[in-house]
Amino acid sequence: MHSLGGLRVGVISLGCAKNLVDTEVALGHLVAAGAVITTDERQADVLVVNTCGFIEAAREESLGEIQAALRLKQEGSCRHVIVAGCLVQRWPERLARDLPEVDAWAGVGDPAEIARCIGRVVGGQTVPGARCDLGYLYDHRTPRLRSTPRWTAWVKIAEGCDHRCAFCVIPRIRGRYRSRTIESVVAEVRDLESEGVREVNLIAQDTTRFGRDLPGADGPQLARLLRTLATQTEVEWIRLLYCFPDRLTDEVIGVLAEYPRVVPYIDLPLQHASRRVLRAMRRPGDAERYAELLAKVRDRVPGVAIRTAFIVGFPGETEDDFARLRAFVAAQRFDRLFVFQYSPEEGTDAAGMPDAVPPEVAEERFHDLMALQARISLERNEARVGSEVTVLCERRVAGPQGTEVAVGRSEVDAPEVDHEVHVLGTEAEPGQFVRARVARAFEYQLVATALSAPW
Repeated sequence: MHSLGGLRVGVISLGCAKNLVDTEVALGHLVAAGAVITTDERQADVLVVNTCGFIEAAREESLGEIQAALRLKQEGSCRHVIVAGCLVQRWPERLARDLPEVDAWAGVGDPAEIARCIGRVVGGQTVPGARCDLGYLYDHRTPRLRSTPRWTAWVKIAEGCDHRCAFCVIPRIRGRYRSRTIESVVAEVRDLESEGVREVNLIAQDTTRFGRDLPGADGPQLARLLRTLATQTEVEWIRLLYCFPDRLTDEVIGVLAEYPRVVPYIDLPLQHASRRVLRAMRRPGDAERYAELLAKVRDRVPGVAIRTAFIVGFPGETEDDFARLRAFVAAQRFDRLFVFQYSPEEGTDAAGMPDAVPPEVAEERFHDLMALQARISLERNEARVGSEVTVLCERRVAGPQGTEVAVGRSEVDAPEVDHEVHVLGTEAEPGQFVRARVARAFEYQLVATALSAPW
């Protein structure tokens, strides 16, 4: 590969946290090759756009960022534009045909390919079409430059997906499910701990399937992984995201209950509550089975926060189906909830299903469900007034009468997607913890008063 010594590279990362980890691995390879990473796009010699191709809104954002990068190239602000990621993996030939100004393409098969592409481009070599082979899996030895705040990190424990949900293109983009070893994940978390990371967030397309594909495994190994992390590392918060409902075992629930550093938080995308719609989606469960599972989790894990996501407007969703979903949300009173409006995705079975729901109906259902959740969220937050919370400070902002307020998250709030806690009367700096008592509540925010010195 041509040397990247001194080359200024700017990277735009789009999409989910799993894609962000790919970006960070790519950054690690770029730095290892001698590149200088810049956050000023106008100062970059090369701009890399790591795209998301999951749903229409994400594709539009990706295409918009590509066009913006190409405008900078046309203006002479940068010399080359490289496009990588999920959208390239999904439509390599189409993108290359429609955007000939892009200098090189890279899929999701190997983030190191981005550095190789840049080396070829700056070396004046011809760059072949995007490599879209699947099978890559990073580990604890892989170069990685984290872009998250120093106290928090995403750790991808597996890649790909074996589920065949009718609405989802991820298996086509990311390939079959493949797990890292427990030893590799633990080694990475230890390295992160040595760098000052105080919170690790474990992610995969389905974390509950972790380890099932490893040689000699007699089933999923997630509980063993969590137990090992809780006993062999010192990271204060270990968070579990993206669980599949019919794979959340009693053993995993038991680990959440037993080890305080495995925070009482479950991200459990249920997608719907109507059995008829769920079967059309090729998803398990129904409102009754889900209610039993949620009751079990809440009974065994005191103070647990449950985050979920639903899709409205799926083909064939009737008013009765939506009423079932709405009643389920009202009864279960989730701590965190998000709603997606269904969009037909090329290459999925759902895209060809009859009885499409008009977009305006889907949007109405979206707003209805989100308004319901806002009321539930406010009521649940108001019930926390007077209770104590531990807050991880992430920034300081101006407060009343010239004071400063620490803003952070409690242990039941994941980065970027959940609630904030504003803490009065503390000198806590970003990356420090503080104990506080909740004084006021809003829909998606708490205000608290410090009870301890920061640590």
